[in-house]
Amino acid sequence: MNIEVARQRYKDVFLPDVIDNSQGDFLAKHVPMKNLLLLDHDEPNENDKKHILSEDAIYEQVFSPKEDDQFVLVKGASGAGKSHLIRWFESMLQIHKQDNEIVLYIRRADNTLKGTIRQLVELEEIKNLPNHDLYKKLASASTTIPELELKNTIYYAFINLIENDDGRGGDSEERIISNVDRKHLIALLQNSIFKERLMDTNGPIDRIYSKIAENKTFEINDRAAEFEPADFYIDSEFRTELINVGADEKARKIADKMLDNEEYVDKIVVYINKFRERVIQRCTGLEPGDLRTVIEEIRQELLKVDKTLTILIEDITAASGVDDSLLDALLTNKRGYTDKKLCRINSIVGVADGYYRDNFRTNTKGRIKKFIIVPDEMFNGDTSGLIEFFARYLNTVSLDISTINAWVENKASSEQYPVHEVTLGANWDTFELGEKKINIFPFTRHAIVYLYGKQDSTQRNPRAIMRNLIEPYVKDAIESLDKYPVRRTTLEGVDPKLQNKIYNRSDLEDDTKIRLSQFMYIWGNGTDEIYEENNIRYIAGIAEPVYKELGLPIIDGSVIEKPVKRIQPEKLQLDKVEKITESKPVTKENEQVAIALKEVDKWIENKDYKLSIGATTKNVRALNDARKNINEFLYSVIDWPTEGVPIDAMIKIKGTTSKFLVAFERQTMNSDAVVLLPASIESRKIIEAFVRWSELGNKSWNFPNGTDYLYRVLKWTESIKPMIVESILNYGDRSADYFSYATAAEFYRLILSGNCKSYQNAQNFSAELLLKKKEVADYNNGHTKSWNDLLKMTSSSDGKDARNCVLQYYNLPQGTSITSTNYEFDYVSFVKAVKKVTNTGLEYSDSDLQLDDPVRKRKLYSEYLKKILDRIPVVVDEEKNAIKEKLAIIESLVDLEDIDDDDDIKEITKQIRAFYNRANESHIGAALRMDNALLLACSKNASIIYSALKNAKQVLESENNVESLIRMSKDPLMGLKLFSDLLSKANVDLEKSKQEIETRLNNASGSDNSDMNEEYSSEREELAKCREIFEEVRN
Repeated sequence: MNIEVARQRYKDVFLPDVIDNSQGDFLAKHVPMKNLLLLDHDEPNENDKKHILSEDAIYEQVFSPKEDDQFVLVKGASGAGKSHLIRWFESMLQIHKQDNEIVLYIRRADNTLKGTIRQLVELEEIKNLPNHDLYKKLASASTTIPELELKNTIYYAFINLIENDDGRGGDSEERIISNVDRKHLIALLQNSIFKERLMDTNGPIDRIYSKIAENKTFEINDRAAEFEPADFYIDSEFRTELINVGADEKARKIADKMLDNEEYVDKIVVYINKFRERVIQRCTGLEPGDLRTVIEEIRQELLKVDKTLTILIEDITAASGVDDSLLDALLTNKRGYTDKKLCRINSIVGVADGYYRDNFRTNTKGRIKKFIIVPDEMFNGDTSGLIEFFARYLNTVSLDISTINAWVENKASSEQYPVHEVTLGANWDTFELGEKKINIFPFTRHAIVYLYGKQDSTQRNPRAIMRNLIEPYVKDAIESLDKYPVRRTTLEGVDPKLQNKIYNRSDLEDDTKIRLSQFMYIWGNGTDEIYEENNIRYIAGIAEPVYKELGLPIIDGSVIEKPVKRIQPEKLQLDKVEKITESKPVTKENEQVAIALKEVDKWIENKDYKLSIGATTKNVRALNDARKNINEFLYSVIDWPTEGVPIDAMIKIKGTTSKFLVAFERQTMNSDAVVLLPASIESRKIIEAFVRWSELGNKSWNFPNGTDYLYRVLKWTESIKPMIVESILNYGDRSADYFSYATAAEFYRLILSGNCKSYQNAQNFSAELLLKKKEVADYNNGHTKSWNDLLKMTSSSDGKDARNCVLQYYNLPQGTSITSTNYEFDYVSFVKAVKKVTNTGLEYSDSDLQLDDPVRKRKLYSEYLKKILDRIPVVVDEEKNAIKEKLAIIESLVDLEDIDDDDDIKEITKQIRAFYNRANESHIGAALRMDNALLLACSKNASIIYSALKNAKQVLESENNVESLIRMSKDPLMGLKLFSDLLSKANVDLEKSKQEIETRLNNASGSDNSDMNEEYSSEREELAKCREIFEEVRN
């Protein structure tokens, strides 16, 4: 390369459209085409493919002097080289044409209808023809209209034509779609969100617009200006969107019909494309016969001066809208229209395969009798031609324009083909063109063949090769030689020995390792073999100065004899192109290992590439397994207790589905990982070790070099262990404290179940409380509903989990296995941790809890404790209100100041019983209502009732909810309820007895009969005594 010239020239040389190159650049880059076909039918058969022709042979047959008209269609895939061939024809015609031959070359230019017509009417031979107004009209077709306005005009022109159609698409004999579907299609096209979709960049309206509007870009657009099936594919998401925006029912109906119905969509596309030409003609002001008239007048004028016409059109798609008219004009044979007096015409027209297949009318196809077929892969089987293609481009970019122009002025003979002076890359490969040698820096012959083979089969045409390979690699070399090769290409089917050797170098950065590996495998022969030739050392087939030029280190290797022949493949075999070494056969790699490492290399070398972790495809199965096995290995090999990590804490991480100790950087499946393996060579080594452990060792290290891989993994484990331990014990800047929350929750359960009656406050709770055998919750108590509801909650599965956590957290497994069934309880640490909890008084605010803990199984304890804490105030309030209610009843009937011990309770009970006994003796009705069981219960539980009265007072005096809860756990309501029930009943019976006594006394006092008075005197005495007892009981 001549670096000084190349810096100035490469952007011009790599213009994508051949017409934008100068004549000199075009000829300097031109590689003769050798695999062409000349046929009288449009599709070659196997026999046709055996009779390939060179471009010179094609030229001789197509452009030999003829009297008759000729139409030749140059047909091939997009980018195959049709335009290049047609321009070469034009260049040869300018040199070899007859004096009476007029050559009109209709260039693709900006690939628009306006550009095509302008080129035609601005040619020198046309300017003096009559009907200038018509030509002016054609030249100004599709004048500059604001983009949005023109796009809207195009869009609504389709709707207008469809509205005035009957489903036939204008000239079709049969309906393409029904009249109902036509009306529904109009509704869909009028829907705003569907219109937005069709008007989007690269949508159908944009494609049509780009063909008829002024276009200043250099992009080559081979896509037809028409609708495609993809434009009408409807999915369920878009269908839902139509419903959400309240789309017309007709629009929704046709959308439903299009959903997953390719056949119906294809029919819609065929129908709407029937209006394409008329829409373009309307939007440009063209009439179908305008172009035909111009060409006829050109031919008539030329006949008058005894001239013949050769017209070359690079791409018929540039005439979208008038292409039928143009083809018809070019296919008009003078022998059929002798009255029009037309000159002979030789038409060479380029067309892409797809456009020909889908857009040429059947009768037009039938009129075409000669085809030049340009192959999709021009260089398939032609290594020399491929390398020459690169060499000519690389030579042209390093030649100054004056040198090229001088060569063209001298008839551009191959013998005098100029070759650039090399100022950079002197020791790189060369290509022999005749007697000349062309330096092919920044490629080698090997790199050209390999990179070409890595291209998708649809991208092995000249244009794609230039744009995807030559241009970007030259740009990289010019702008970033110290990083060359910058681009990464996946290595497949290679002997990993050299790569491992490079990747194991600890003195090199990853980027350097990757560059060197890529360079030695793709530019070189993929070995570490060293030989000497002409006093220059060659490593992997590349001269040592080349490595120094790129700033790449030299790998020590094995010295061999100079090869008889340097790597110079003559026959390009794409099915074997991945085998980039031509030396010793290599041991076949295990398929899954090879696939996994290929994915990992892509991941390392391409910063935009993601590993599809979680997918089930073949290319990532081994990687999915590797990620799982890495995590399992770390869980099993780290001595967690020694590292200060309770087994329970580790299990919480392990049992969280989305939580991993290790995951991969840029993996598709989201995961919360402690360590992200970066896309690096070191990570590749670890991943490779576990892939081999699984695939070769059958989940053991018993495979070739297994101990080396194990050593590497253990060393890596030691390096990341502190990070893993830190992450398990902490999150963010906080220590993971779920044991405390589980312990607090368990203490609340113990309080609610009555196991903490002997304590006044939580600070004095003993750790031994937590270790006692769990008792079955007793709901036969005096507590309120909210108390028992909370007791049920703490006795449920959440409560069981919390208790298990408390009991297991400080279990230390005996031995190294985390599955050990022998444990030792770390009582000292347990007591210390419990004391930390009791010191809080079991009071935690939301900020004290870890409700944002990313580990779900730890966060559950914070959430569970919060549920308890949120209910405590409600429980305490409800219990206090119930206590107040019972005390109020008791205080209304007895003076609590007179109750000094449980004997006073017994005395009150005794007096109430005496009341019922006296009532019985006096035949008072209250005697029948005596509740002996209640009396016995109060007498028997006098001490409980007395304690309940004292405890209730303390509860009401306490302002701390936890302390109140502890006091309430003694269940004062049970005793208060018993006593209040007795007093309430006795009070009711006393009132009723009082009324009964008064009534009977009054009756007895009011009697005048002396006998009666005497009879009731004893009863009055009994009643008087009963009243005394009544008063005594009341007091």
